Amino acid sequence: MAVAPPRRTRRASDRVGRLLPHGWRDFWLQAAIFWSFYIGYEASRTLAQNDRYLAMRNALDVLRAQQDLGIAWEGAVQNWAINAPHIVMAIANWTYFNCQFTITYALLIFIYFRRNHAFYFIRNVLLATSFAALIGYILLPTAPPRMLGGLGFVDTLQQTAVNHESGVIAWFANPYAAMPSLHTAYAVIIGTAGVLVFATPVLRALWVLYPGLVIFSIIATGNHWFLDAAVGAFVALFALLFAFAISRGRLPTLTRARLAAGSLPASAPTPRGETLAQST
Repeated sequence: MAVAPPRRTRRASDRVGRLLPHGWRDFWLQAAIFWSFYIGYEASRTLAQNDRYLAMRNALDVLRAQQDLGIAWEGAVQNWAINAPHIVMAIANWTYFNCQFTITYALLIFIYFRRNHAFYFIRNVLLATSFAALIGYILLPTAPPRMLGGLGFVDTLQQTAVNHESGVIAWFANPYAAMPSLHTAYAVIIGTAGVLVFATPVLRALWVLYPGLVIFSIIATGNHWFLDAAVGAFVALFALLFAFAISRGRLPTLTRARLAAGSLPASAPTPRGETLAQST
């Protein structure tokens, strides 16, 4: 009788394991890879913090470069958002604090369980992007606009329950990690993932618009410069191309996965450039 509970537990574990795309081993392997990298990344990012003077000088250099390019729009965007109906800034604040982690991880978990064919591609892109961004934080520590209050910028998140001074955020965050914008990079990657794994036109359209919402949020809250966003998008596109290359030029589209699984007839139309010979 004493061995019955462990047996029941093992049977329950086996039943759950059969529901996982590739069993418990792959599940724990992916969790270990992703979370080990993330914890190491966050810990290393604190080491990337440089002195405040250098970060502020780099921020002013970014601002001057934007002025030369005619794209120093941060102040105008933030002023418009602050003076708009309250819901505008509420959306911007919520998006800023949830897009990089909550939304990214939620979609990543959904992809692992329901669109597993695309998980490994997206995982590789996210990890490559995070590594490249860390190099940027080390080589070019840059203060965000909110730290240049003398130029009229406001930290809109100071009025929210969760802000840069909150517990774990204050412990792990690097205040000079503006260049490149990882919020933008992740948004481009997750937006691309949403287009790849969903078939409904409305959902795909929303994911196409998602990076634009994120860019608006990081500017309106005073947390990034436009050049931060541009460099972040470039890093994401580079990582996507890198993952595309190592996957031998195959994108993990939903149509391709269904064809490989045999859920679509061979005569079903495929997106331009895809052939029945290609698989995930």
